[in-house]
Amino acid sequence: MWFQKKIKPEKIKDKNTKQLRSNGIEVIEHLPYLDNPEFREPEEIARRIMVLTALFQLHLQAPKDIIKKWLEENGLMDYLNEEELEYLETEYSELPEQTQIDIYWFVEAIWTFAWIGGLHNNLTLNTGVEDSLASLIPNIAKNEPAEKFISEFKLRNQVEIFEMLDKFYRAHWFARNNNLTGKQSNKVDLDIIMERRKALEYTVYKEFDWNEISLDT
Repeated sequence: MWFQKKIKPEKIKDKNTKQLRSNGIEVIEHLPYLDNPEFREPEEIARRIMVLTALFQLHLQAPKDIIKKWLEENGLMDYLNEEELEYLETEYSELPEQTQIDIYWFVEAIWTFAWIGGLHNNLTLNTGVEDSLASLIPNIAKNEPAEKFISEFKLRNQVEIFEMLDKFYRAHWFARNNNLTGKQSNKVDLDIIMERRKALEYTVYKEFDWNEISLDT
């Protein structure tokens, strides 16, 4: 099969384990190598980016009616899951605090998807989203359409994407273990890793919907 020729999960595990350890990020040996990938189509990923970008506007205090109108005009309403549809039917201030936090973190997934699409080359384990993101995606406040972005969105090399997911998966264990044991490391940020890994998982494994992705380590 294609992935056997191009993507070799065991070798990628070994490569990332050595690289992470050399950078001071401990990786446990018994973490398995990742399953064989089945990538989503670029158009589906681009639509997910647009949905998350629209919903992130709630955090920026944009009126939900304007967000909903933009989604409708761009044919995106059918790509929201049930929870996301509820966000647009509720006043933002009345959403549970955890939901508001979740919406805030959408920006990390958007930044990751932009990397997946080759729109930037700086996806780290410990630094936040750069200001350049605003110039990489349609401006909803200016009612810029989504069609061009969706039609032109392409994936970077799939081996590179899979290697990045594997790297985040292994670093996730280190970041989570630090969090559980009270240790500190400026080489990882658990929240950033979780949100970025989710976008990578969504891209690499098309069998899982956005709200079904597990972030086990």
